[in-house]
Amino acid sequence: MKEVQVLLSLDVWICFGVFVVLLLIEVPISFSMLGSSMLYAFLNQESFVMFAQKISSSFADFSMLAVPAFLFVGIFMNEIGLTDRIFKAAEKWLGHIPGGLAHANVLASMIFAGMSGSALADAGGLGTIEVKAMRDSGYDEYFSVAITAASSTIGPIIPPSINLVIWGFLSSTSTLTLFLAGLVPGILMGLAMIIWIVFAVKSFNIKTPPLVKSSWKDRWFYTLQAFPALGGPIILIGGILSGVFTPTECGVVAGAYCVLLAAIYKKLNLTMLKRAFLNTLSSAAMVMALVSTGLVFNWMIVTSGLIKYLSNSLLILENPIVVLLLLNMILLFMGCFIGSMQSLIMMTPLLLSLADGLGLSYIHIGVLAVFNLVIGLITPPMAPSLFVTCKATGVAFNKSLRYTLGFIIPLVVVLMIITFFPNTVLWLPRLLGAL
Repeated sequence: MKEVQVLLSLDVWICFGVFVVLLLIEVPISFSMLGSSMLYAFLNQESFVMFAQKISSSFADFSMLAVPAFLFVGIFMNEIGLTDRIFKAAEKWLGHIPGGLAHANVLASMIFAGMSGSALADAGGLGTIEVKAMRDSGYDEYFSVAITAASSTIGPIIPPSINLVIWGFLSSTSTLTLFLAGLVPGILMGLAMIIWIVFAVKSFNIKTPPLVKSSWKDRWFYTLQAFPALGGPIILIGGILSGVFTPTECGVVAGAYCVLLAAIYKKLNLTMLKRAFLNTLSSAAMVMALVSTGLVFNWMIVTSGLIKYLSNSLLILENPIVVLLLLNMILLFMGCFIGSMQSLIMMTPLLLSLADGLGLSYIHIGVLAVFNLVIGLITPPMAPSLFVTCKATGVAFNKSLRYTLGFIIPLVVVLMIITFFPNTVLWLPRLLGAL
């Protein structure tokens, strides 16, 4: 029996080695997963009909229709400039306190997260507005970029979250429940970053000059200006929490609302609409390619027995605390080198196996995994959120990185809280009867 297990493992290790080589020579990850899976099927004389079945099932799933809808909302909000109004309102309320624009940066990202579900949409769109405002006000530009990149990681946690939609599809769990589960951790992320900003500004003497205190008239004026922009997250989160819409329907309704706003503000034109649709289409195609080929890749590592081997190797430790710490370390390490969505898809079979072995909820371990992997958005060598923000603002990556790394501390603190206190994730779904 042991010899059979070794032979099975040898096949998949060869295929996994091919997968790594393909990644190293910069073959797109979806083709890398598909190619290594095809090699496994050939070596084990498996039917290639399964490939068509797996890929078509991912395209036919109703919950996955939410992905292009959420992508469109985030892209369109950036196109018509509504994100500028959100940050301006936050600036008027918080700009006069020490580090106020940095706090406004976090608050604006939390609000924008309720529309886009994507960290890179936040970093590339709202991020440019935030960094420019902070730089013009005399803030240290490297710190400004760091807080912008770090706060963008809230996007994939606060609903709607594209990563949570994908986890719901892969684990056959409710997208609505996952959205509810992500709300408290997302708020904790924002609070932890605000606390860290206060500490960092005082400890490292970072240049953060306060603005002149705005009058109450200005505050309410800019808040009212931003209110139409807040309709997106109100529709999305309110509709989902109330049960009026499914997550997919909410995304479509919010998209229609954004188009209506663009028409009201007289910013709707064919050129802008075409650009928004093309960007949405290209992003959605990338996501769907990852999910569909990821299903095939997952079939390979499950069928081969590799997942059973890996999960048994962890569970043999017989200490849930140690197992969860090791799992966090593995996910954090993967996040440094592979995108969060790609890592989530590849790790799904192992995560489900460990959840069963430890008696954990799929909802809890899903939010835990997504949270782990979004930290990778600001960790070197990849740090995609930081890279996008630096590229969009023309600020040096290396000089911004030293401030960005500090934000990993509050994020890891929150990670430990949601890891060992599952009720921070499960409390709201239970309260609202979704779990």
